[in-house]
Amino acid sequence: MAERRFTARLVIGVRPEVAFDWVADYRNAPRVLEGIGEWQPVGARTRGVGARFRVRMNPLGVGYETTLVLDSWDRPHGLGWHSERGLVPQRGGWRFRELGGGTEVSLEIAYEPPGGALGGLLAARADGLVRGRLRRALEHMRQQLESPQPS
Repeated sequence: MAERRFTARLVIGVRPEVAFDWVADYRNAPRVLEGIGEWQPVGARTRGVGARFRVRMNPLGVGYETTLVLDSWDRPHGLGWHSERGLVPQRGGWRFRELGGGTEVSLEIAYEPPGGALGGLLAARADGLVRGRLRRALEHMRQQLESPQPS
């Protein structure tokens, strides 16, 4: 089955360290990623390579659970993950690059749709929805990071 890959980019008015630290806090994932019902650590480790998370999603109206493992961690430049188990093998990452007083943030997700050719056909029809969700996630992140924080 052919892998589906999606990337979204956006400039946020904070330094790369701020953007990285915000993304690295697992509690922020459900705040910006549509369709995420739960994102919880598996075990005591919540940061760095090897941290594992149980994630419950409802993409495209179909709920499922997966375990994601952080496999790269390079503060403030990026972090990445892959699925350890779950119906849909996936991997992805966040990248942060200083740009003109702000940070270019990119989010990439790649997955292999289940179900052979039929799954690929259905996934192709959902490509626009996935791209839109990635863009909206970055917009929500920007709103969170650029909004004045209460003292």
